[in-house]
Amino acid sequence: MRSKWMTALGVAVIVMGAFAGCAQQSSKLIMDNTQVYSTYRVLASQPQFSTFVKLLKDARLRFSLQTAGNYTVFAPTNAAFAALPKGELKKLENERNRNELRQLLWYHIAPVQITPAAAASQPVQHMSNQQKALIKVKHGQIVSIDSAAVVVGPQYTENGVIYGIDHVIMPASR
Repeated sequence: MRSKWMTALGVAVIVMGAFAGCAQQSSKLIMDNTQVYSTYRVLASQPQFSTFVKLLKDARLRFSLQTAGNYTVFAPTNAAFAALPKGELKKLENERNRNELRQLLWYHIAPVQITPAAAASQPVQHMSNQQKALIKVKHGQIVSIDSAAVVVGPQYTENGVIYGIDHVIMPASR
């Protein structure tokens, strides 16, 4: 009788251990699925922003969006880059035009998180290239920046927020 009881107890311990392992596994999966990533990593994970991400790499700016901060990124979609005048994208990709590319990309990034409330009370915001952009809010949502409409977002990251836009916005010539 005692051996049957010990066997049953042993089986119970094994089963409970298995359930505990499952609970830990399921808890780990939940935690992994709720991680928040950097702005750059979120952009890089979405195929619709692959041209923008490539240009960030070309301009050596990707590390800026991986560091601590609170950025607002207005990322043009691939379709937005495809709509540029013929030859413009090739020109931007040329290493000799890296400063021009940086100015363009910094015009799509604000060094602060721009909330709809902030944009509604102060529609003209300073971008990272020190130029001003007009941000419009409708029904409590950011809907455009300069001439570009917001088509994706907001997507919150550990160091900012991303809005996908339908046009590449051009900074004023200096």
